[in-house]
Amino acid sequence: MTSFLAGFRAQARRLATEPRLLAMVALFAGATWLSVETYARPVVRDLPVAVLDLDDTGLTRTIRRFLEATPELQVVEPPPADEAEAGLALLRGELLGVVVIPDGFTAGVKRGRRAEVLVAVDQSNVLTGKSAARAVQRVLATVSAGAQVSLLEKLGEPPDRALARALPIQAQESLAQNPGASFAVYAAPGFVGFFLHVLALLLAFTALWPRVPGRPVLDTAGRLAAVWCLTLLLGAAATWLLLRGVGIVPASAPHVVLAVLGLFLAADLLFAAALATLGRQGLFPFQVTVLLGMLSLMLSGLTWPWDAIPAPLRAVASAIPFTPFGAASRRLLLEPVALADLSPQLGWLGLEALGCLAVLLAARLVRRLGPAVRRRLAADHRRRRAAAAGSAP
Repeated sequence: MTSFLAGFRAQARRLATEPRLLAMVALFAGATWLSVETYARPVVRDLPVAVLDLDDTGLTRTIRRFLEATPELQVVEPPPADEAEAGLALLRGELLGVVVIPDGFTAGVKRGRRAEVLVAVDQSNVLTGKSAARAVQRVLATVSAGAQVSLLEKLGEPPDRALARALPIQAQESLAQNPGASFAVYAAPGFVGFFLHVLALLLAFTALWPRVPGRPVLDTAGRLAAVWCLTLLLGAAATWLLLRGVGIVPASAPHVVLAVLGLFLAADLLFAAALATLGRQGLFPFQVTVLLGMLSLMLSGLTWPWDAIPAPLRAVASAIPFTPFGAASRRLLLEPVALADLSPQLGWLGLEALGCLAVLLAARLVRRLGPAVRRRLAADHRRRRAAAAGSAP
Protein backbone atom coordinates (compact mmCIF):
# COMPACT_ATOMS: atom_id res chain seq x y z
CA MET A 1 0.00 0.00 0.00
CA THR A 2 2.96 2.32 0.66
CA SER A 3 4.08 1.93 -2.96
CA PHE A 4 0.53 2.62 -4.19
CA LEU A 5 0.27 5.86 -2.20
CA ALA A 6 3.75 6.92 -3.26
CA GLY A 7 2.87 6.40 -6.91
CA PHE A 8 -0.46 8.21 -6.47
CA ARG A 9 1.23 11.23 -4.86
CA ALA A 10 4.01 11.33 -7.46
CA GLN A 11 1.59 11.29 -10.39
CA ALA A 12 -0.80 13.76 -8.73
CA ARG A 13 2.15 16.13 -8.24
CA ARG A 14 3.08 15.80 -11.89
CA LEU A 15 -0.48 16.42 -13.04
CA ALA A 16 -0.65 19.56 -10.91
CA THR A 17 2.76 21.03 -11.73
CA GLU A 18 4.14 19.87 -15.10
CA PRO A 19 3.33 22.45 -17.80
CA ARG A 20 2.86 19.89 -20.59
CA LEU A 21 0.33 17.91 -18.54
CA LEU A 22 -1.49 21.08 -17.54
CA ALA A 23 -1.55 22.03 -21.22
CA MET A 24 -3.13 18.67 -22.09
CA VAL A 25 -5.88 19.24 -19.53
CA ALA A 26 -6.40 22.79 -20.82
CA LEU A 27 -6.61 21.50 -24.39
CA PHE A 28 -9.22 18.95 -23.31
CA ALA A 29 -11.29 21.67 -21.66
CA GLY A 30 -10.98 24.02 -24.63
CA ALA A 31 -11.67 21.41 -27.31
CA THR A 32 -14.67 20.06 -25.40
CA TRP A 33 -16.11 23.52 -24.84
CA LEU A 34 -15.66 24.48 -28.50
CA SER A 35 -17.28 21.24 -29.68
CA VAL A 36 -20.28 21.69 -27.40
CA GLU A 37 -20.57 25.39 -28.22
CA THR A 38 -20.63 24.55 -31.93
CA TYR A 39 -23.94 22.76 -31.33
CA ALA A 40 -25.38 25.38 -28.98
CA ARG A 41 -28.05 26.09 -31.58
CA PRO A 42 -30.32 23.05 -31.37
CA VAL A 43 -31.26 23.04 -35.05
CA VAL A 44 -29.96 24.50 -38.29
CA ARG A 45 -31.69 27.81 -38.98
CA ASP A 46 -31.78 30.65 -41.52
CA LEU A 47 -30.42 28.70 -44.48
CA PRO A 48 -30.35 31.06 -47.50
CA VAL A 49 -32.72 30.09 -50.31
CA ALA A 50 -34.11 32.01 -53.26
CA VAL A 51 -37.59 31.79 -54.76
CA LEU A 52 -38.03 32.40 -58.49
CA ASP A 53 -41.77 32.92 -58.85
CA LEU A 54 -42.44 32.85 -62.60
CA ASP A 55 -46.21 32.50 -62.08
CA ASP A 56 -46.83 35.29 -59.51
CA THR A 57 -50.35 34.34 -58.36
CA GLY A 58 -52.03 34.23 -54.98
CA LEU A 59 -51.16 30.54 -54.58
CA THR A 60 -47.47 31.03 -55.42
CA ARG A 61 -47.25 34.04 -53.10
CA THR A 62 -48.67 31.80 -50.37
CA ILE A 63 -45.87 29.31 -51.02
CA ARG A 64 -43.36 32.14 -50.68
CA ARG A 65 -44.88 33.38 -47.39
CA PHE A 66 -44.81 29.84 -45.98
CA LEU A 67 -41.16 29.49 -46.94
CA GLU A 68 -40.36 32.85 -45.33
CA ALA A 69 -42.08 31.73 -42.12
CA THR A 70 -40.10 28.47 -41.88
CA PRO A 71 -37.38 28.82 -39.17
CA GLU A 72 -34.87 26.68 -41.07
CA LEU A 73 -35.00 28.93 -44.14
CA GLN A 74 -34.22 32.54 -44.98
CA VAL A 75 -35.62 33.73 -48.32
CA VAL A 76 -33.10 36.15 -49.81
CA GLU A 77 -34.05 39.45 -51.37
CA PRO A 78 -33.92 40.29 -54.16
CA PRO A 79 -34.08 36.90 -55.88
CA PRO A 80 -31.77 36.06 -58.81
CA ALA A 81 -32.89 37.39 -62.16
CA ASP A 82 -33.20 33.95 -63.77
CA GLU A 83 -32.35 30.29 -63.36
CA ALA A 84 -28.85 30.71 -64.78
CA GLU A 85 -27.98 33.37 -62.20
CA ALA A 86 -29.49 31.22 -59.46
CA GLY A 87 -27.34 28.28 -60.55
CA LEU A 88 -24.20 30.41 -60.36
CA ALA A 89 -25.17 31.60 -56.88
CA LEU A 90 -25.50 27.95 -55.82
CA LEU A 91 -22.06 27.15 -57.20
CA ARG A 92 -20.51 30.15 -55.44
CA GLY A 93 -22.08 29.12 -52.13
CA GLU A 94 -24.16 32.29 -51.85
CA LEU A 95 -27.37 30.23 -51.82
CA LEU A 96 -28.11 26.86 -50.30
CA GLY A 97 -31.26 26.28 -52.33
CA VAL A 98 -33.39 27.62 -55.14
CA VAL A 99 -37.14 27.11 -55.55
CA VAL A 100 -38.41 27.74 -59.11
CA ILE A 101 -42.19 28.01 -59.54
CA PRO A 102 -42.91 27.77 -63.28
CA ASP A 103 -45.33 29.90 -65.25
CA GLY A 104 -48.79 28.29 -65.39
CA PHE A 105 -48.34 26.52 -62.05
CA THR A 106 -51.59 27.80 -60.51
CA ALA A 107 -53.61 27.18 -63.67
CA GLY A 108 -52.45 23.57 -63.66
CA VAL A 109 -53.42 23.12 -60.02
CA LYS A 110 -56.92 24.55 -60.66
CA ARG A 111 -57.43 22.17 -63.55
CA GLY A 112 -56.42 19.21 -61.39
CA ARG A 113 -53.27 18.55 -63.36
CA ARG A 114 -49.99 17.57 -61.77
CA ALA A 115 -48.05 20.72 -60.95
CA GLU A 116 -44.29 20.62 -60.48
CA VAL A 117 -41.89 22.91 -58.65
CA LEU A 118 -38.14 22.74 -59.28
CA VAL A 119 -36.13 22.56 -56.06
CA ALA A 120 -32.32 22.74 -56.36
CA VAL A 121 -30.29 22.27 -53.16
CA ASP A 122 -26.56 22.41 -52.56
CA GLN A 123 -25.65 19.04 -50.99
CA SER A 124 -21.92 19.70 -50.51
CA ASN A 125 -22.79 19.79 -46.80
CA VAL A 126 -25.22 16.92 -46.22
CA LEU A 127 -26.50 18.30 -42.90
CA THR A 128 -27.53 21.73 -44.20
CA GLY A 129 -28.56 20.37 -47.59
CA LYS A 130 -30.95 17.80 -46.18
CA SER A 131 -32.34 20.30 -43.67
CA ALA A 132 -33.13 22.78 -46.43
CA ALA A 133 -34.63 20.12 -48.71
CA ARG A 134 -36.88 18.75 -45.95
CA ALA A 135 -38.07 22.24 -44.99
CA VAL A 136 -38.98 23.10 -48.61
CA GLN A 137 -40.73 19.76 -49.15
CA ARG A 138 -42.72 20.24 -45.96
CA VAL A 139 -43.96 23.65 -47.12
CA LEU A 140 -44.86 22.38 -50.57
CA ALA A 141 -46.75 19.42 -49.12
CA THR A 142 -48.73 21.72 -46.80
CA VAL A 143 -49.66 24.17 -49.56
CA SER A 144 -50.46 21.30 -51.93
CA ALA A 145 -52.87 19.77 -49.42
CA GLY A 146 -54.59 23.14 -48.94
CA ALA A 147 -54.94 23.60 -52.67
CA GLN A 148 -56.45 20.12 -53.07
CA VAL A 149 -58.95 20.79 -50.29
CA SER A 150 -60.04 24.05 -51.98
CA LEU A 151 -60.37 22.33 -55.34
CA LEU A 152 -62.45 19.47 -53.92
CA GLU A 153 -64.76 21.88 -52.10
CA LYS A 154 -65.31 23.80 -55.33
CA LEU A 155 -66.24 20.51 -56.98
CA GLY A 156 -68.96 19.99 -54.35
CA GLU A 157 -67.25 17.86 -51.69
CA PRO A 158 -68.26 18.68 -48.09
CA PRO A 159 -65.35 20.26 -46.16
CA ASP A 160 -64.79 17.24 -43.89
CA ARG A 161 -64.74 14.81 -46.82
CA ALA A 162 -62.55 17.13 -48.86
CA LEU A 163 -59.99 17.21 -46.03
CA ALA A 164 -60.10 13.41 -45.67
CA ARG A 165 -59.53 12.93 -49.40
CA ALA A 166 -56.70 15.46 -49.56
CA LEU A 167 -55.05 14.20 -46.36
CA PRO A 168 -56.16 10.58 -45.92
CA ILE A 169 -53.34 9.78 -43.47
CA GLN A 170 -51.77 12.08 -40.92
CA ALA A 171 -48.51 11.06 -39.26
CA GLN A 172 -48.17 11.70 -35.55
CA GLU A 173 -44.46 11.98 -34.81
CA SER A 174 -42.96 10.57 -31.65
CA LEU A 175 -39.21 11.24 -31.63
CA ALA A 176 -37.76 8.97 -28.95
CA GLN A 177 -34.70 10.19 -26.97
CA ASN A 178 -34.51 13.46 -28.90
CA PRO A 179 -38.00 14.97 -29.20
CA GLY A 180 -36.76 18.25 -30.60
CA ALA A 181 -34.53 16.60 -33.24
CA SER A 182 -31.71 18.69 -31.77
CA PHE A 183 -28.20 18.39 -33.17
CA ALA A 184 -26.88 19.40 -29.73
CA VAL A 185 -28.53 16.40 -28.07
CA TYR A 186 -27.19 14.16 -30.84
CA ALA A 187 -23.58 15.34 -31.05
CA ALA A 188 -22.48 17.15 -27.89
CA PRO A 189 -22.44 14.15 -25.47
CA GLY A 190 -20.48 12.10 -27.98
CA PHE A 191 -17.79 14.76 -28.30
CA VAL A 192 -17.54 15.19 -24.52
CA GLY A 193 -17.01 11.44 -24.05
CA PHE A 194 -14.59 11.28 -26.98
CA PHE A 195 -12.30 14.03 -25.69
CA LEU A 196 -12.40 12.55 -22.19
CA HIS A 197 -11.45 9.17 -23.68
CA VAL A 198 -8.47 10.64 -25.57
CA LEU A 199 -7.31 12.60 -22.51
CA ALA A 200 -7.45 9.48 -20.31
CA LEU A 201 -5.34 7.50 -22.80
CA LEU A 202 -2.74 10.25 -23.14
CA LEU A 203 -2.46 10.90 -19.40
CA ALA A 204 -2.25 7.16 -18.74
CA PHE A 205 0.84 6.98 -20.90
CA THR A 206 2.52 9.66 -18.81
CA ALA A 207 2.28 7.20 -15.90
CA LEU A 208 3.31 4.15 -17.94
CA TRP A 209 5.93 5.29 -20.40
CA PRO A 210 8.87 5.20 -20.58
CA ARG A 211 8.98 2.01 -18.51
CA VAL A 212 11.13 2.31 -15.38
CA PRO A 213 12.91 -0.99 -14.59
CA GLY A 214 12.25 -2.19 -11.07
CA ARG A 215 9.25 0.06 -10.44
CA PRO A 216 6.75 -1.81 -8.23
CA VAL A 217 3.43 -2.74 -9.77
CA LEU A 218 1.58 -1.00 -6.94
CA ASP A 219 3.47 2.22 -7.67
CA THR A 220 2.28 2.12 -11.29
CA ALA A 221 -1.25 1.31 -10.10
CA GLY A 222 -1.15 4.36 -7.83
CA ARG A 223 -0.07 6.57 -10.72
CA LEU A 224 -2.95 5.30 -12.85
CA ALA A 225 -5.33 5.87 -9.92
CA ALA A 226 -4.29 9.54 -9.85
CA VAL A 227 -5.09 9.83 -13.56
CA TRP A 228 -8.43 8.08 -12.95
CA CYS A 229 -9.39 10.56 -10.21
CA LEU A 230 -8.53 13.59 -12.35
CA THR A 231 -10.34 12.35 -15.46
CA LEU A 232 -13.39 11.33 -13.42
CA LEU A 233 -13.53 14.85 -11.95
CA LEU A 234 -13.22 16.41 -15.41
CA GLY A 235 -15.85 14.06 -16.82
CA ALA A 236 -18.29 14.94 -14.03
CA ALA A 237 -17.70 18.66 -14.58
CA ALA A 238 -18.28 18.33 -18.33
CA THR A 239 -21.42 16.25 -17.80
CA TRP A 240 -23.14 18.47 -15.24
CA LEU A 241 -21.78 21.90 -16.16
CA LEU A 242 -20.73 22.01 -19.80
CA LEU A 243 -23.63 20.04 -21.29
CA ARG A 244 -26.08 22.18 -19.33
CA GLY A 245 -25.15 25.01 -21.69
CA VAL A 246 -26.85 23.18 -24.57
CA GLY A 247 -29.83 22.15 -22.46
CA ILE A 248 -28.69 18.61 -21.58
CA VAL A 249 -29.12 17.67 -17.93
CA PRO A 250 -28.50 14.00 -17.03
CA ALA A 251 -31.83 12.25 -16.54
CA SER A 252 -30.24 9.39 -14.56
CA ALA A 253 -29.27 9.60 -10.91
CA PRO A 254 -25.81 11.05 -10.15
CA HIS A 255 -24.50 7.80 -8.67
CA VAL A 256 -25.46 5.93 -11.85
CA VAL A 257 -23.71 8.49 -14.07
CA LEU A 258 -20.59 8.45 -11.88
CA ALA A 259 -20.50 4.65 -11.76
CA VAL A 260 -20.61 4.38 -15.56
CA LEU A 261 -18.02 7.14 -15.98
CA GLY A 262 -15.76 5.47 -13.41
CA LEU A 263 -15.96 2.05 -15.04
CA PHE A 264 -15.37 3.54 -18.48
CA LEU A 265 -12.26 5.42 -17.34
CA ALA A 266 -10.92 2.39 -15.46
CA ALA A 267 -11.31 0.29 -18.63
CA ASP A 268 -9.61 3.07 -20.61
CA LEU A 269 -6.58 3.11 -18.31
CA LEU A 270 -6.27 -0.67 -18.43
CA PHE A 271 -6.58 -0.47 -22.23
CA ALA A 272 -3.68 2.01 -22.34
CA ALA A 273 -1.65 -0.20 -19.99
CA ALA A 274 -2.25 -3.24 -22.18
CA LEU A 275 -1.15 -1.33 -25.28
CA ALA A 276 1.96 -0.16 -23.44
CA THR A 277 3.11 -3.78 -23.23
CA LEU A 278 3.48 -3.92 -27.02
CA GLY A 279 7.07 -2.76 -26.83
CA ARG A 280 9.74 -2.13 -24.25
CA GLN A 281 11.28 0.82 -26.07
CA GLY A 282 10.27 3.29 -28.75
CA LEU A 283 7.07 5.15 -29.52
CA PHE A 284 5.14 2.31 -31.16
CA PRO A 285 2.75 1.61 -28.22
CA PHE A 286 2.03 5.32 -27.83
CA GLN A 287 1.44 5.74 -31.56
CA VAL A 288 -0.99 2.79 -31.60
CA THR A 289 -2.84 4.29 -28.62
CA VAL A 290 -3.16 7.70 -30.28
CA LEU A 291 -4.35 6.14 -33.56
CA LEU A 292 -7.04 4.03 -31.88
CA GLY A 293 -8.06 6.97 -29.72
CA MET A 294 -8.54 9.22 -32.74
CA LEU A 295 -10.51 6.59 -34.65
CA SER A 296 -12.74 5.63 -31.74
CA LEU A 297 -15.40 8.29 -32.40
CA MET A 298 -15.93 7.03 -35.96
CA LEU A 299 -15.74 3.35 -35.02
CA SER A 300 -18.03 3.59 -32.00
CA GLY A 301 -21.25 3.87 -33.99
CA LEU A 302 -22.05 7.37 -32.72
CA THR A 303 -21.47 9.09 -36.07
CA TRP A 304 -22.33 6.19 -38.38
CA PRO A 305 -24.70 3.22 -37.92
CA TRP A 306 -22.93 0.32 -36.22
CA ASP A 307 -24.22 -2.24 -38.74
CA ALA A 308 -22.86 -0.17 -41.63
CA ILE A 309 -19.28 -0.30 -40.31
CA PRO A 310 -17.23 -3.11 -41.96
CA ALA A 311 -16.93 -6.23 -39.79
CA PRO A 312 -13.11 -6.01 -39.36
CA LEU A 313 -13.43 -2.45 -38.06
CA ARG A 314 -16.28 -3.47 -35.75
CA ALA A 315 -13.98 -6.13 -34.31
CA VAL A 316 -11.35 -3.46 -33.57
CA ALA A 317 -13.98 -1.10 -32.14
CA SER A 318 -15.29 -3.83 -29.86
CA ALA A 319 -11.99 -3.78 -27.95
CA ILE A 320 -12.03 0.02 -27.41
CA PRO A 321 -13.80 1.10 -24.17
CA PHE A 322 -15.31 4.17 -25.81
CA THR A 323 -17.57 1.97 -27.95
CA PRO A 324 -19.76 0.53 -25.15
CA PHE A 325 -19.56 3.79 -23.22
CA GLY A 326 -20.87 5.71 -26.24
CA ALA A 327 -23.79 3.30 -26.50
CA ALA A 328 -24.56 3.75 -22.78
CA SER A 329 -24.05 7.50 -22.55
CA ARG A 330 -27.07 8.53 -24.62
CA ARG A 331 -29.47 6.43 -22.56
CA LEU A 332 -27.73 7.60 -19.42
CA LEU A 333 -28.24 11.26 -20.24
CA LEU A 334 -31.68 11.14 -21.86
CA GLU A 335 -33.48 8.48 -19.79
CA PRO A 336 -33.72 7.88 -16.04
CA VAL A 337 -32.02 4.48 -16.17
CA ALA A 338 -30.58 2.28 -13.42
CA LEU A 339 -27.34 0.35 -13.63
CA ALA A 340 -29.29 -2.84 -14.35
CA ASP A 341 -30.76 -1.21 -17.47
CA LEU A 342 -27.23 -0.73 -18.81
CA SER A 343 -26.06 -4.26 -18.06
CA PRO A 344 -25.18 -5.08 -21.72
CA GLN A 345 -22.91 -2.03 -22.04
CA LEU A 346 -21.46 -2.38 -18.54
CA GLY A 347 -20.84 -6.10 -19.10
CA TRP A 348 -19.07 -5.19 -22.34
CA LEU A 349 -16.85 -2.70 -20.48
CA GLY A 350 -16.15 -5.31 -17.81
CA LEU A 351 -15.09 -7.88 -20.39
CA GLU A 352 -12.76 -5.34 -22.00
CA ALA A 353 -11.21 -4.56 -18.61
CA LEU A 354 -10.73 -8.26 -17.85
CA GLY A 355 -9.17 -8.82 -21.27
CA CYS A 356 -6.70 -5.99 -20.66
CA LEU A 357 -5.88 -7.41 -17.22
CA ALA A 358 -5.22 -10.80 -18.82
CA VAL A 359 -2.81 -9.18 -21.29
CA LEU A 360 -0.99 -7.40 -18.45
CA LEU A 361 -0.71 -10.57 -16.37
CA ALA A 362 0.52 -12.57 -19.37
CA ALA A 363 3.12 -9.90 -20.16
CA ARG A 364 4.30 -9.86 -16.56
CA LEU A 365 4.55 -13.66 -16.53
CA VAL A 366 6.57 -13.61 -19.74
CA ARG A 367 8.93 -10.97 -18.35
CA ARG A 368 9.39 -12.94 -15.14
CA LEU A 369 9.82 -16.38 -16.70
CA GLY A 370 11.48 -15.26 -19.92
CA PRO A 371 15.07 -15.10 -18.68
CA ALA A 372 14.85 -18.55 -17.03
CA VAL A 373 13.31 -20.05 -20.17
CA ARG A 374 15.99 -18.47 -22.35
CA ARG A 375 18.74 -19.77 -20.05
CA ARG A 376 17.25 -23.27 -20.16
CA LEU A 377 16.97 -23.20 -23.93
CA ALA A 378 20.56 -21.97 -24.21
CA ALA A 379 21.77 -24.74 -21.91
CA ASP A 380 19.88 -27.37 -23.89
CA HIS A 381 21.38 -25.99 -27.07
CA ARG A 382 24.90 -26.18 -25.63
CA ARG A 383 24.35 -29.77 -24.48
CA ARG A 384 23.12 -30.79 -27.92
CA ARG A 385 26.14 -29.19 -29.55
CA ALA A 386 28.49 -30.89 -27.08
CA ALA A 387 26.81 -34.25 -27.65
CA ALA A 388 27.04 -33.77 -31.40
CA ALA A 389 30.74 -32.86 -31.14
CA GLY A 390 31.48 -35.92 -28.93
CA SER A 391 29.82 -38.33 -31.33
CA ALA A 392 31.71 -37.01 -34.30
CA PRO A 393 34.55 -39.33 -35.62
